[in-house]
Amino acid sequence: MLQRVKNLKAKLYILINRPFYKVALAKMIKNGSFEKKLPNELFSGISNEFWYWLHTRGYRSSSELRSILPGTPDEDVQLMFTGSKGDTVMREGFIAYTLFKGLYTKYNGPIDQCSNILDFGCGWGRIIRFFLKDLEPSKISGCDPVEKMIDICKEQNKWCNFTKINTRPPSPYQNNTFDLIYSFSVFSHLSEEMSNSLLAELTRILKPGGMLIATTRSRDFIEHCAKLRKRKDLASLHAGPKSSAAAFLNTEESQADYDSGKYCFSQLVHEGEWSYWGDAAISKEYVVNHWTQALEFVDYVDDQKHISQNAIVMRKPIQQS
Repeated sequence: MLQRVKNLKAKLYILINRPFYKVALAKMIKNGSFEKKLPNELFSGISNEFWYWLHTRGYRSSSELRSILPGTPDEDVQLMFTGSKGDTVMREGFIAYTLFKGLYTKYNGPIDQCSNILDFGCGWGRIIRFFLKDLEPSKISGCDPVEKMIDICKEQNKWCNFTKINTRPPSPYQNNTFDLIYSFSVFSHLSEEMSNSLLAELTRILKPGGMLIATTRSRDFIEHCAKLRKRKDLASLHAGPKSSAAAFLNTEESQADYDSGKYCFSQLVHEGEWSYWGDAAISKEYVVNHWTQALEFVDYVDDQKHISQNAIVMRKPIQQS
């Protein structure tokens, strides 16, 4: 799995300028393929590399493509909520999509057999857009507690279903709704209490046999925070990525906690409804010991080199209702 993701990352750099992509796009436009068709009807058979190109170089070059594929917010919003911008942030989102889709396919079956999937904490929609190749838009939902993010998603992505949720459970979704819930860079920011609360909520809305994929900070991130504090240009960094300089101030103690299977959390917001927010690093040992009361452990993917976080893969037991 990791090797396939690594190979894809290399291909995205190499193939983005392939001239035959422009020819293929021109042919699709000439044939009138964009008229009265859903994205999954238009793009289901294309390669991963072409799909990525359509969202980057192709999107910028074609007004017809811009009328169908989701757009992006301004770069300041991209930086604040993802730490990067432009094609870099799009590539990161695409690689996360590829990993999540691959994990679901490996352990649960073809992604196009899902009746409903949810991007929990969708932000401005950098990942959810890529599932438009695999499923009818009516089966794809995203939610976020930040109203501005939902407004951007609804403005930029006319296909998927977006819902503003409260910062704390419950969500408005019914029991046993989703075959797949993925949550990128959400559990990587939660206090242990909030993490447990959201885990119970996502278990509730998962279908029996459904899969949860949640990302978390890795052990290496603790050292990253220490290095970030030493950067001479720290003051000039964007507020989003710079905020982690205040996390895990006692590096050795935090690493020792991680190694012993404790929940590692460094609080960054200290008052108000977001006081549960900070940076969290959840080890495999912690997951196996604490997340398996209601869910089955499936996998723990150490992949910070590609998506900058680790992926926790869980499944709701079939016998639950």
